[in-house]
This record gives sequence, structure tokens and C-alpha cells, in this order.
Amino acid sequence: MMRFKTMWIAGAAIALGFSIATAGSAAPARTASIPYLSLSAPQKILDDPQHWEGDQQPHTLSVVELNRDGYRYWAWYGLNQGRGMGLARSNDLVHWAKYSDNPIWLNARWPSVLAGSDSRGHAVLYFAITRNYDTPSSHIVLAKSTDGIHLEQVGVLVKTVTGQRNQNPNLFHDPRSGKFFLTFYRGNDHDDFNLVSKSASTIEGLAGAPERLLMHTSTTVAAPTLLYVPNAGPEGRGLYYLATEIYPGRYSKDGSGWQVKVFYSDRPDGKFLPVADNPVQSGDRACMFQFIFDGKFYGYQSHLDARTDKWEMEVVTAPLPRGR
Repeated sequence: MMRFKTMWIAGAAIALGFSIATAGSAAPARTASIPYLSLSAPQKILDDPQHWEGDQQPHTLSVVELNRDGYRYWAWYGLNQGRGMGLARSNDLVHWAKYSDNPIWLNARWPSVLAGSDSRGHAVLYFAITRNYDTPSSHIVLAKSTDGIHLEQVGVLVKTVTGQRNQNPNLFHDPRSGKFFLTFYRGNDHDDFNLVSKSASTIEGLAGAPERLLMHTSTTVAAPTLLYVPNAGPEGRGLYYLATEIYPGRYSKDGSGWQVKVFYSDRPDGKFLPVADNPVQSGDRACMFQFIFDGKFYGYQSHLDARTDKWEMEVVTAPLPRGR
């Protein structure tokens, strides 16, 4: 059992070992352990490699309901080493057809996509994307597109930080406050891991928004994604779930592989506490993107196949809590 010693620094609670989240926010009710959703068995998807992908594999999938060109759902995937990103489309969220003219952007990893409108009210897709992945100059940019295929970089959401990687962006539109959130990973990928949040009234405003530390640890935690689930929690008031990837013992001989660990809060920027049934996915599974479509949960995650040492995409599903 791990022991935690907490320090209060600049308004953030930092736990030595495995951290817990920001200060100054009300903690969710602790009357009972709060579980995550009841996930289905994983199902493999996107298992048809395209030539441009080469020795890299699809690693993340960000899905938007668009109803365009004969497809209800459009999704953008990034490769594990950041070569570029591609487009795939579906009508059932399980069977996906990759766009024949992929890639749609190079030097691009971990696209997170939201549909919205610009300052003139025109429909637009916004993309948060990692550039220069796994290098000292890694940073997160904002791009936009009207057709989902041709992208224009319009700004930098997170600038390069000396000695740190800025990666794993997740865009989230809070249905309760209407605000936009960017949650991302910053660290040295060895003994300094941080989950950071920025919020603003517009997506463009995220670039200049102040940073809020959600979590700090000396062991691997990364890949944050947010989801608000109505009716979740002991009183059915709704909860925010923060899915992350962890790797216990990553730099030892006793490493237990990649796992998905989920936290919950009554706020999209903390304080986050672990759900009761962690890890919710194990066996070298990571990078879960969380969505709700048609009253059902869909989680898209990556699985490292021990036989081939290659990543493969999977989907898990779950029913949602009912109102009381």
C-alpha cells in the first residue's frame, strides 16, 4: 500500500509518490466508494493498415458526430510515434473506413477534436494536436477546419517548456458551465509527471489561459481525458471522470504494463479522487478517449500486443447511469 505525504504549494496539493489534484475545490461526497462505468470486453477496430502508416500504428481516436458524406461519425487518429494523423469514418462507432487520402497532417500526434463555431458563427472543427512528439521542443497547437480534411494551424495552446514534454492534449466542452477545457500531460517521462488544466470561455482563449495543476507524481501518469456523466455518483448529481494511463513499476523489472486508471470529481478541474475499481483496464491498455453517443458510453483505447510489440485500437462500451 502506498503512503502519501502532501504539500501545499501555490494552491496545488502535490502528493509525493502519487499525487492528488488541485486545492481550493470542494471534494465529491465520500460517503461511499464511487465506481466507474461497467465496461464491456474490448473489441479490436481500425486493423487495416495504410501504406503511409509504415512501422507506426493508430494509437488514439477522437470522435465527432458530423453526419457528412454518408457517415454519421467522423474520427481522427494519431500514430503512436507522431508521424501524422488520419481520418476514419463510421455509421456504428465500431466499423471504421479510413479516408483514402490519408494522412491529413504530418508531424501530428494525439488529435483531440471538438465541433463548434468561430467568432462569426460559422461551423468549424477545432483540433488540439501535439507537434514534435517525444522531443525537447514538443508543444501543443490549435488547428481548425471546415471540412475535417484540410487543417489550418491558428495558434499554440501550450508552448515548449525546457526539459519537459507537453503532450496528450484533450479538449473538453463542459455541458454545465459552457466553458472549454484543455487537459494535458507535462513531464520528463522519467520521474516527473504532471497533469495540467487550462480553461476559457472560448477555445481560442485557451492559449492565454492560466495553468492549473491537477496531479503530480514521480511515477507514470499521462494521457488525461475528461467526460461528464449525468446521473453518476451516489446522489445521481453527475460526475466528471478523468481517464489516465499509468504504468506501475515502469522502470523496474517488476513492471505491470500499461493500465487505465480513472478518477472522479464534481468539477472538470479537480479535486480528483480515484474510482473504486481501478485499474479499469489492464493488460497493456492505455490512452482511453471517453465519449457518449446516443445515451451510451464509448471508450477508444490502445492495446500493446505482446506477440507483435505493436499497438492496436480497441473500443469498449458501457450503459450510463439512469436518472433517479
